[in-house]
Amino acid sequence: MTAVRPSIRLRPTCLLRQPSISGVTAPCRFSRQALALSQAIGPLASSRLQFSTTPKSRHPTATFNLENPYGVETPTLLHHLTPVARGADTLDLTDVPSFEDINNYYWKSPSIQAFLQSFSTGQSVGLIELDRTVFGADPRSDLLARALRYEESWLEQGTESTKALGQVRGSTRKAFPQKGRGKARVGTVRAPQWKGGYRVHGPRPHDKSTDIPRKVYSFAIRSALSAKFRQDQLLVVDSLTLDSDLKATLMEKLLALSVNNKTVYFMYGNEEPEELLIKAAGKFKRKEPVPKAKGFAGLPAEKPLLVSSAREVSVTPLLRNEILVLDKAAVEVLEEMYHQE
Repeated sequence: MTAVRPSIRLRPTCLLRQPSISGVTAPCRFSRQALALSQAIGPLASSRLQFSTTPKSRHPTATFNLENPYGVETPTLLHHLTPVARGADTLDLTDVPSFEDINNYYWKSPSIQAFLQSFSTGQSVGLIELDRTVFGADPRSDLLARALRYEESWLEQGTESTKALGQVRGSTRKAFPQKGRGKARVGTVRAPQWKGGYRVHGPRPHDKSTDIPRKVYSFAIRSALSAKFRQDQLLVVDSLTLDSDLKATLMEKLLALSVNNKTVYFMYGNEEPEELLIKAAGKFKRKEPVPKAKGFAGLPAEKPLLVSSAREVSVTPLLRNEILVLDKAAVEVLEEMYHQE
């Protein structure tokens, strides 16, 4: 009996070559959060799935151990609908469904998978299914740009103002005679061509906010969330609860998740705000690293953090921050708000 132990490194979304039983390779699309099985593979006795984390990368690695009683080495991947076996549990591959349409079955699944990580330790504690219409849509750059312009218009004050003819200070008398000077006629010294005159068609205080269709803005939110998923910048944790509002406490969580020295956008889904997380994140400012010196250990670089509710999601912070961290409640809220039939 020979045990085959291929180690599968989960990468961001890319096009891989998937081996099949007949030896014909077929392209299949994968992401770091989703694994797929090409077909039901031969007579296999048992299998086991274990999670581990490499020291140089925060991406978890799935090791799929196959035991073939005939001694034939068969490379395979885990199907995305197969239950995950943890610890010493054994997963029987006879229950794994087979799909004849190897090129399209993955895209027909209504959900995609992401690793669920512990906020305290940073270790993977399981898998979580995400709505494909929310986190797996095709990003639209044109709708993202349109939504950004819409949100930037919120910040426009619209208070700039210029004076009209009746508001400019000056005499109303005719400065020069109408005829006889050989020059252009002058009706008033408050004319726009004179110094101190009024402004022709100048700006007036007004509301600069624009409007956007609701469906367009909702699709822009889906595009931003899907872009984070595809770029491997989306982390799902079990909870965003902190024991204290100390800066060092939150720094430990960032180090555990390997997102320190990055701009992080925390999004919680509870109705009650995470006050300790908000207070701790407010203490992070943009600072350059302080190098080590004699008798001084130095200080790491800092970048500002952002915390908000999932019901207040917008496109601008999703694109400006490098990492998006969601808890399970935030995933449910986003799927409830932006699910598409």
